[in-house]
Amino acid sequence: MSDRRGRGSARRPGRGLLSWLLVGSGVALLVVGAVLVYPYVRSRLVRLPAPAVTLPPPSPAATVAFLPLIEPPADVASTPTAVPGPSATDPVTATTPIPPAPTPTLPTRIVIPEIGVDAPVVTVSLEPVELDGQMQSVWGVPASYAAGWHDTSAPLGVSGNTVLNGHNTTNGEVFRDLYTLAIGDVVTVYSNDASYTYEISEILILPEAGQPLEVRLENARYILPTGDERLTLVTCHPYGSLRNRLIVIARPVQAS
Repeated sequence: MSDRRGRGSARRPGRGLLSWLLVGSGVALLVVGAVLVYPYVRSRLVRLPAPAVTLPPPSPAATVAFLPLIEPPADVASTPTAVPGPSATDPVTATTPIPPAPTPTLPTRIVIPEIGVDAPVVTVSLEPVELDGQMQSVWGVPASYAAGWHDTSAPLGVSGNTVLNGHNTTNGEVFRDLYTLAIGDVVTVYSNDASYTYEISEILILPEAGQPLEVRLENARYILPTGDERLTLVTCHPYGSLRNRLIVIARPVQAS
């Protein structure tokens, strides 16, 4: 009995050594294989193409957001707190509103209490007419009870010569009694609801019909632009005749 146990016990250490040798050999083969295969696998991984990514197009808001910002003035940049909205003193962001062009105060009505005139005012223009065998430009005159504002003359309430004409015979006879006015009489001209009051300072009766062109051109200088503010009324004289030109000049008194 004792001999059998001894022989069995002697064989066990050999079996254990063989097992360890087999395990060690397997591990060594795995390590060697890994070392040999790793460069190939690594090269394949590096060469794999990156997946394509399609980005959506930028929106208008995003495009604007990436525009370069304008540097604010030094006094704004040094302020520790944010200033909402553009600064009134910022020459870059502040805008100066451009005032709209004023509407010309065109005359719409004339009132002369001394001779009972209360008439509308309409716009008239130059018209070509043949005079003494030559083409000349003359001012149209309203063919009704109305005064005509020369459209190249000054509007109301500004420096310049505001010229109104009118018939003294037929076509309403709006300026029939203009010759009876006196220095100091008052003429009021309206632009809708605004009134402009003038006081007569000069009354001129100038020869016109049958006069040479030079004389008529000299008479016409009273309806040319002036550097001061004035109102000029023009008609013929006397009643029923074209012999003379009647010029009434008035200066502004007040405007409301």
